[in-house]
Amino acid sequence: MSSAPDPFFLLLAAVLSLPIVIAVYLRAPAIVTLGFIAVLYVFSSSTWGQLQEENTIYARGTGLFAFSLLNFLLWAAAAAMLIRTRTHLPHQGKNLSSPFTVFLTVFSFMLLGHLALGLMSGKEPLTILGYNGIINVLNMALFALLILSVIDSEQRRRQLLLLLLSLAAARAAFGLVRYQFFGGDSANPYRNFEKLDIKLVYFDIADNYVAALAAFCIAWLLMMPGVRMSLHKRALLLGLFTIEVATVALSFRRSSLVGLGLMFAVLLWQLPWQRRILCGGIGLTALVIGAATLMRERLQFNTQRTGFLSSLLYDVGPARATEVSRFYELEAAAKSLDGQWLFGLGSWGTFYGNEDALDYHFGKFDFVHSGFGHLILKSGLVGLMVFLSLLAACILHYFRHRPAIRGNGALLADMGMAGLLFWLPTLFIGTPIIEFRSMLLIGMTLALVYLHPQLVRSRNSYLPQPYVAA
Repeated sequence: MSSAPDPFFLLLAAVLSLPIVIAVYLRAPAIVTLGFIAVLYVFSSSTWGQLQEENTIYARGTGLFAFSLLNFLLWAAAAAMLIRTRTHLPHQGKNLSSPFTVFLTVFSFMLLGHLALGLMSGKEPLTILGYNGIINVLNMALFALLILSVIDSEQRRRQLLLLLLSLAAARAAFGLVRYQFFGGDSANPYRNFEKLDIKLVYFDIADNYVAALAAFCIAWLLMMPGVRMSLHKRALLLGLFTIEVATVALSFRRSSLVGLGLMFAVLLWQLPWQRRILCGGIGLTALVIGAATLMRERLQFNTQRTGFLSSLLYDVGPARATEVSRFYELEAAAKSLDGQWLFGLGSWGTFYGNEDALDYHFGKFDFVHSGFGHLILKSGLVGLMVFLSLLAACILHYFRHRPAIRGNGALLADMGMAGLLFWLPTLFIGTPIIEFRSMLLIGMTLALVYLHPQLVRSRNSYLPQPYVAA
């Protein structure tokens, strides 16, 4: 009978592997970074809704080390990135300076303040730095910097786009086949908890983001002037667009459907007015089909009302079809913040409320279903403003530089802006801050805005670059 591995030897192996990770990154930083993105694209992180909860790849190592092995890999790669920067290793190109370094400095200082205050209050260090705090905001910024340090040439931008499209296509195909023939995603709270006769493609909001971002990229390539493609390539992309939209629609996540609609507002804005009508018609048709599918397959179980808007907001407002408002949790958290709105309750803080109404928390009240609300709960209005300042800096950079960007840089910038709009509903009503995978994908989204070369003073002398589909 085999015994369990000795934790000491596992810890020793993990420590000894860190120099190896750093050496591999220094030797092949692009492979490590693109490999990290591939892991984020291929593996789901959500276990909510499963009858038997399983450990995901993002939880491996948390039982022994408190932080996941992937998180240690991220930190090791970040250390190697710092070494690579300090030793002035040659780069193929250079991206515009980003606000992530400043944000990382400010946020790290705030997190150290939380650690000091928490220790003085008798809290355990791992509780202060746990995933239900704000540590994933740090991980988000580190991952964004990692991407910016590596994707610094036209060849790298093209590789990134091809990777995102190919993995999203494989992920969508897998999800749709499983949906059609094998009962859909096992993480299905509607069927497993609420006993509704409904199956899903993907419950994880990050999987919906992967599909939505690919759909936006494909629509951009099909509609944007200047993109030259053969007829069979356009037909292939149109087929991929269909399965990506179907993946989002058949996942029945309201925030995903709203996010997908917001994404295509970016495409409409960038297109010439002649093409806006065609794109708007196609987009509206896709959204109507998706909304009708959502209402028929999921919302019919929550309300008997026939209006789409009233059905969509079945758990909000005085005329809701549920006993407790979706926002009761935020109301309870707000009451717990009484007198501590400026700096919050600390990254270890918890709120209190009616445990029967909040039974889905299973007695743990250290997070809320709102990314922005979670930041206020843990770090107050100060922490929220720091986070919003980063988002504002990325948005301002996009509007300032987008008119002069061409080629794949323009596509990536538009994908970044559209991706941020997709995440907005989740940042308002979801739990991305406590999700390692979601926060790293948000970091990637923000980094996309900066993945273009230095712009020359005269826009007329900027030479267009080839598109990914050329």
